[in-house]
Amino acid sequence: MTKNQPLPVITEIPVDEQETFDKLIKSCRSKYIRTSQEIVDKVFKEKPVYLQNIKNKEVSKSILGLRELVWNEYLKDEVNFNVILMQELHTTLKTPQHILELLVDKKITELEGKELLTKVRSLCGEYAGRVFPYIYKISLSNTNSRRSRAGKTFESIIYKVYDILEYDFDSQSKAGRKIFTELGLGKKVDSILPNISCYEQRRNKTIIGTMKTSLRERWQEVAEEIERTKIPEIHLLTVDDEISKNKAQEMANHNIIVVAYDWVANSESLASMKNIISFEDYLFEEIPSILKFWGGK
Repeated sequence: MTKNQPLPVITEIPVDEQETFDKLIKSCRSKYIRTSQEIVDKVFKEKPVYLQNIKNKEVSKSILGLRELVWNEYLKDEVNFNVILMQELHTTLKTPQHILELLVDKKITELEGKELLTKVRSLCGEYAGRVFPYIYKISLSNTNSRRSRAGKTFESIIYKVYDILEYDFDSQSKAGRKIFTELGLGKKVDSILPNISCYEQRRNKTIIGTMKTSLRERWQEVAEEIERTKIPEIHLLTVDDEISKNKAQEMANHNIIVVAYDWVANSESLASMKNIISFEDYLFEEIPSILKFWGGK
């Protein structure tokens, strides 16, 4: 390899490196980005005020604040993931390695001050531009991960709240999707309170829950789940703060109970809708009434 070799121009990742790169991304994501539950647990440990606020029935504001804190922690992990992955390009994949070795001039160590900064800036720009197909794939991976992470973060916060309030529940992540499938429930159902056994005995005396950060048209998937499984109703937990009265009525027609922030549920347009309730009403009225039926607190 000589310095007078032309720098490669690549518009896509070479075929023989694609599988290796996919595995590298997956490995680094698993190793350097914490799960939603790990981050939620860390935030509660470092911010005990949220624990007390929830016990004091200040849930809506707590969920709003927790989502922001947990998301910021995730973004920090993502930055670390990006840095390490870019470093691994050079050590794992031959094309980025070849490009970097052609770019780096050993005489760079002799430079100082502005001359050194100019050289480093040029080198970084040239390298990033040359390996952009790899960067683009990392960016796509991050985008897809963020979409799923938002929902997982919300779910982890809700399950943590259940634990804080000592509410029994079975979730797909806890009990396993197979058991839910055997009950005839699809992936749209996230949890059952108090548990699967109670659901099997008398489903109309359990709370069947699903969670969506944004409703848009996705609530229709929940309506389809109710129709398919013939369950009496579903509690749809959401942090969507733009729920129209028309949409609320449509969901009521499909036996969907929407659990939202208290300022959404009690807003002027939705206050009269009996199928729109606050997190506070859900956690401190609806769930306790169900648990009481089963002899719980």
